[in-house]
Amino acid sequence: MKKFHSTGLIFTLFLALFTISCAGSKGEAEKTIDSYVELLKAKNFAKAWEMLDQESQEVVGQKKFLEDAQNISGNAMFLKNKPVKINEAGDKAIIETEYTGQKVAFNKLPEAKITYYINKNNGKWQVRLQERIDQILEERKRDSIEIPIDPELIETAKLYKDKIEVKNLRNGEVGDGPTAQYMMDATVKNNTDKPLSYVGVLVKFMDDAEQKVLFEKTFFVIYTRQIEEIYPIQPGEERNIIIPGYDAGDIDGNWTGKLQWEVNAVKVATQAELIKIEDLKLPKKK
Repeated sequence: MKKFHSTGLIFTLFLALFTISCAGSKGEAEKTIDSYVELLKAKNFAKAWEMLDQESQEVVGQKKFLEDAQNISGNAMFLKNKPVKINEAGDKAIIETEYTGQKVAFNKLPEAKITYYINKNNGKWQVRLQERIDQILEERKRDSIEIPIDPELIETAKLYKDKIEVKNLRNGEVGDGPTAQYMMDATVKNNTDKPLSYVGVLVKFMDDAEQKVLFEKTFFVIYTRQIEEIYPIQPGEERNIIIPGYDAGDIDGNWTGKLQWEVNAVKVATQAELIKIEDLKLPKKK
């Protein structure tokens, strides 16, 4: 699988918003990337992680960050930075790279390309994992699931909903321009004595007076996909989750961010759903 994949059109439009800086001395954006790459070369990944903006940390996570950080670390000696490109507002910058020396042929491989993105937040330049964010959001959109809500799930919810906490439900726009999506995140805690394979939450998008429902939809904040190592939530377990993207165009009226929600669909996990991939002792891929 390719590390990054974004459409050429989106990337071209994105770059078109930036102008090339030809200044002789390095600006703060370039110095930020220099410091970031030096940390990666030294394998000081913890410090490099601290240089990321908040959205990169939340969306990408440490595991995928580490994969890309190790890739850059291993190729840094062969990479040469191109001139920095800064947007008109002066708060976003892009630095493309090219391979040199023994790896010059890598320039012909789109999936091997490494580009740095830097955003200025509250006066401070921070590294942004833009391509990883785009990839993950696209995958979430593609993988968002629609689960039929049958009467059994509704009846089970009546039994357990008071013992399932869904808190800190937040809504927001993730990404910029053509890649923007509306996402929600929340914290879910299972206070029942049963493992739960599916938990659906009916989210109501309310008007400012919280009297009229502008849009409502059931989002499955807990679901089970064993092949992807996504398992039921255990008794006493708490999870931070991100709800897949939805179409803001479905909201009828002037929505100002008011939400109401309740658990309305629950499935108690079966023994088959509790089986983990590692328990099957499958032969490892070569």
